Amino acid sequence: MSGEAVVIVASFLLAFKAVLLEGSEVAILAVATVRQLGKQNVLTGVLLGAAGSLFVFLAVRQVFLLLPEALVDLATGAVLLYFSYKFLRGFRRYYFGGRSFREKMERMSREIVEKDESRYGTAPAVIPFSFMNSLPVLTITLTEGFEASLVLAAAGTFNLVWTAVGGLLSVALLVTVSAVSYEYLVRVPRWLLDLIAGVVLLTFGGFFLLSGILAL
Repeated sequence: MSGEAVVIVASFLLAFKAVLLEGSEVAILAVATVRQLGKQNVLTGVLLGAAGSLFVFLAVRQVFLLLPEALVDLATGAVLLYFSYKFLRGFRRYYFGGRSFREKMERMSREIVEKDESRYGTAPAVIPFSFMNSLPVLTITLTEGFEASLVLAAAGTFNLVWTAVGGLLSVALLVTVSAVSYEYLVRVPRWLLDLIAGVVLLTFGGFFLLSGILAL
């Protein structure tokens, strides 16, 4: 496989996996809390968080583009290896540590709803729409989006088109699955997704890091 082909495959896979994993948590929390928080609060939080994440992606990518080629490879490799460690740690936690991803998402959903309900003496059936009431969802979306943006920026430095294709395809998949059923979002073993993502990031992280070292 040529160097250009490796870059195209890497850009697509990295973007797809990053958005799929980080975005899946946002999608699960959005679907789980939409009844209590209301569609407008949830949608506002998700859209503002996505816009903020897009800004981070563009800003970090621009920084990468200003670096010498060898440093770009080194920085990309370092970012990918860090997130590889993060996902492989998640794999170990869920597969060997007996942790439940479903329980984690249910706990986070309760916390998001409780933050908004705490603004009222008694919890309303549906929380009224306001920017403040969208903040819990916005915070979660920004947190997950920030991590995905770093991987996207690293991939987008080499091939923006295939990074965009991978990211948009993953978003379309998440939206489709979310519209069908909440259960489908939490039914896929999280340990398997973390393992696949960790291996993909480790492979390409090592590739770019080695390329940077050899280019020095």
